[in-house]
Amino acid sequence: MAVILRNFNIVRITDGKKVVNCTVISMCPDYAVIKYDGKKYKVPYPIIKEVIGHELLISA
Repeated sequence: MAVILRNFNIVRITDGKKVVNCTVISMCPDYAVIKYDGKKYKVPYPIIKEVIGHELLISA
């Protein structure tokens, strides 16, 4: 099953111990740039588990 990413998707990321929900900022060939706690991180695609929503559709 493929995960389709677009900017501002909310994705679930896990390192095997901790699971966090992050917002996708941009995509590159080898990694996605995500926003978590106000900071940007480069995350390799294999640790992105699923798309769980869209930032514009989730109310604050």
